[in-house]
Amino acid sequence: MKSGHSNTDLHMHSTASDGGYRPEALLKKCKEVGLEYIALTDHDTTAGVKEAVETGKQLGITVIPGIEFSTKYNGKSVHILGYGLDYDNEELCEMLKGQQEMRRKRLDVIIRKLKDVGLIVTAEDVLEFVDGGSIGRPHVAKALIKRGYVKDVAEAFDRFLAEGRPCYVPKEKEMTPEEALNWIKRMNGVSILAHPVYYDLDDWIETLVADYGLDGVEVYHRDHSPEDRNRYEHLIQQIEEKYKLSLLRTGGSDFHHEDYGRVPEPLGITRIDNYFAEQLLTKIHKMRR
Repeated sequence: MKSGHSNTDLHMHSTASDGGYRPEALLKKCKEVGLEYIALTDHDTTAGVKEAVETGKQLGITVIPGIEFSTKYNGKSVHILGYGLDYDNEELCEMLKGQQEMRRKRLDVIIRKLKDVGLIVTAEDVLEFVDGGSIGRPHVAKALIKRGYVKDVAEAFDRFLAEGRPCYVPKEKEMTPEEALNWIKRMNGVSILAHPVYYDLDDWIETLVADYGLDGVEVYHRDHSPEDRNRYEHLIQQIEEKYKLSLLRTGGSDFHHEDYGRVPEPLGITRIDNYFAEQLLTKIHKMRR
């Protein structure tokens, strides 16, 4: 039974990774547009979660701790969302610190490749946009914009930074989806496959559920058309019937800032029913018992 109140967004980013707002400022924007449940899911870091949770308490917003793990499967980038993790766990923090060190080394290689094509950008230019969090290609894109080489992030990726473009650099060691799922389970979290429409790997979702314990799918992502949503809902139902289990559905805006995405949109346009947040919280509480 749905609640009838669609004031939930379970996929958001802050300056702890490649978002445009600090967690506190992001939560204030969420309050302005009437969101009641949100999840902060920064890339490969939980650095912003504590600030988000504390601000949420002050503003009357339920903040679900999250992370978005970057993984690789058969040469494709696949993102796994983790919710309700023990985000202060020392072992997890050490692993994520190693991920950040790899990102820093990767930045040096990207800078060299940019120089090879005549674009002069320094590490300091990029780190200006990182705010002490996780270094990503969008930060490089912002440095290119400031230097006047491109007009926006999309152009930076299309011409230089996307996979297959001249300045793309893969990570030194890519985490596998299975490794991400194992980490989420060890931290008593709930695992969700992010925006599956990006991957063209629908047949593989059953394997993730049956063999590796995936808890659900992000059916209602901003880039999923109504047809995509129906397809994934039908797929999930088939898997549930086959294995006699119950899977979660989640969704969100994947908000970074207003100009992010294939179709830029303000915060609050993409939102889902509160029922999905309540189901997720119920599962998180079960995992912690």
